[in-house]
Amino acid sequence: MYMESIYVPEGLNLFVDVDKTPELNLIMVEGSLIFAPHTDPNHERYFDARYIFLNKGYMEVGTEEHPYTSKLTITMHGNISSPYLPIFGNKCIAVKESTLDMHGIKREPTWTVMNETSLPGAT
Repeated sequence: MYMESIYVPEGLNLFVDVDKTPELNLIMVEGSLIFAPHTDPNHERYFDARYIFLNKGYMEVGTEEHPYTSKLTITMHGNISSPYLPIFGNKCIAVKESTLDMHGIKREPTWTVMNETSLPGAT
């Protein structure tokens, strides 16, 4: 099976606005990889890859000021025998001297205190 790789050079912004990508091999980002939210909060977008490598680049899935408001599933593919990126491993979003900005809709509460142990299947 042949998979495409994508190179985003410095100075280029790749704006991802497709609903589903094919399974990609490597996305090497030295520019920007920006995921566009949809106006419908229930809209789903899927991004499939083996490696995403940010090398002095930028990846954005929403910002603190403008959170990602629709649904995005990023699936990293591979297994234990997949080739490793040195230092980072496989099936990874590798970040080297880069910015990874991921902000979604704020969820409240973010934690809770339990008064007793919860057993599996308990409601």
